[in-house]
Amino acid sequence: MKSRNILLMAFFLTGSLLFTSAYTKAMLLQEARPEITQEELKAAVPELMELHEVVYPLWHSAYPEKDYALIKELLPQAESLTARLDAAQLPGILRDKQEAWDKGKEFLKSALDNLKKAVKSDNKEEMLKQVEAFHSGFERLVRTIRPVVSELEAFHQELYKLYHYHAPSYDLEAIRTAVRAMGEKLPPLKQVQLPGRLAEKQAEFKSSVQELESAVKGLAEAVRKGIKKAILESVEKVHTAYQKTQSIFD
Repeated sequence: MKSRNILLMAFFLTGSLLFTSAYTKAMLLQEARPEITQEELKAAVPELMELHEVVYPLWHSAYPEKDYALIKELLPQAESLTARLDAAQLPGILRDKQEAWDKGKEFLKSALDNLKKAVKSDNKEEMLKQVEAFHSGFERLVRTIRPVVSELEAFHQELYKLYHYHAPSYDLEAIRTAVRAMGEKLPPLKQVQLPGRLAEKQAEFKSSVQELESAVKGLAEAVRKGIKKAILESVEKVHTAYQKTQSIFD
């Protein structure tokens, strides 16, 4: 009887240890899983809109009216807001725009430096030229991060969560949810008519969206089968198909 009790106690302790180990591991995985914030899903940079506060009077008042005194008056504000913009970080969903964003900032800062030199030398013609360049630099940055097709950006928000969070941690339930969400974003995306300036790219866009839809269907099938390797490979295919679609507007 004593041996039997010892054996039962051993089984009990072993089971408890296994349960505790599994529970601890699950908790650690849950704690280690990064949280998706709403800020990183917004394709916006607040500091860029703040810069518009000085770009607007420079371009719409000082430039057309050749108000050189106003240009000089607004220059310190332009310097301050440009410095804030330069220090700003792109949200996660815009990480693929980083290279174009950095080049745009360099163009903007170069225009500002030239404007400062023109103001210092009181070169009025050059002041106007550099105000125009500064405005162009601002518009360039706006175009860099502004989604051309809102329906594609809605799809991208779901893909972003899948590609950068759910797939790396292999959260199968979250992957299933993301696949369903992407599937729901495809019908309106397929109905998009590009604006006039991009009308010549409509056929290319339609073909790319069809490839994207096919990739999502492939991922859905891989998820249904539950094979990890196939799922992760399919996620990459969806991401590649999205990049191809997005590149039409570059």
